[in-house]
Amino acid sequence: MSFKHILVPLFGLDSDRTALDAALAIARAYQGHIQALHAVADPLKTTPLMVDVGVAIAEVVAAAERHAEARSTQAKSAFDGWLRANNVTLADLPEAHPGATAEFRAEKGQESELLARFGRLTDLIVMARPKSEQALDLVAVAVEDALFAAGRPVLLIPSECTQAHLDAMLKGPAIISWNGSVEAIRSINAALPLLRNRPRVRVINVQDSHAGVQSAADLVHYLAWHGIAASVAEAEGPGSIAEKLLVAARDAEAGLLVMGAYTHSRLKHLVLGGVTSHMIDAANVPVFMTH
Repeated sequence: MSFKHILVPLFGLDSDRTALDAALAIARAYQGHIQALHAVADPLKTTPLMVDVGVAIAEVVAAAERHAEARSTQAKSAFDGWLRANNVTLADLPEAHPGATAEFRAEKGQESELLARFGRLTDLIVMARPKSEQALDLVAVAVEDALFAAGRPVLLIPSECTQAHLDAMLKGPAIISWNGSVEAIRSINAALPLLRNRPRVRVINVQDSHAGVQSAADLVHYLAWHGIAASVAEAEGPGSIAEKLLVAARDAEAGLLVMGAYTHSRLKHLVLGGVTSHMIDAANVPVFMTH
């Protein structure tokens, strides 16, 4: 697998440029195409109907329209500025264009429906964590939609991401979270192109001792067939598995963390939290994940 088509949802947030920068780093490495997608909200569908509460529905809809228009304007402005700053070729067909190409699409509809529709026909979905908590909720929902409804790999980028971080994402040490789950091996398979030609790849063993689950050593053996030399380490230190993984990534100076997403049921994650939710909220390293 290669990353020839990369989808970047644009939300009209400051983090949009970060997501585009990360997508461009990958597109340049694999001669790929970036499809920037902005969902234009329909206020009549997104505004709740309020009856007998003294609220003028027309005013609420008008406010929602202004908000949607502001988000759309910011998303398009971010894309245009990014395109000019990076001298990226604008294209919407896979013709013989040298280097990375990009396009912008604004589609009216629900973000979840558009992510499912466009996300299923892409190699990778790239999003960036925003700084504000309210905006983070929006992106967290989009990450879930991409993982579950589109079924494609998601690359989640930290809000503070420099060119040095992007270089490390492509060429620096990498961490793999291994619990023997189907989701973990799907993520590893999807990330194989990104895992090659790195100075170090470390498999962090986080699995419970269940019978029938292949060991981290088995995974290292499998990776060797793909030309990837890896070593095994245990998840150590205090805190949750997610906290241990982030500590391991920091200690290894890792530029990329690969893991399965939502390896337990969504209900369990909703009630108890989980590794995926923690990564969406707090990861300070690019996280590549698949459900």
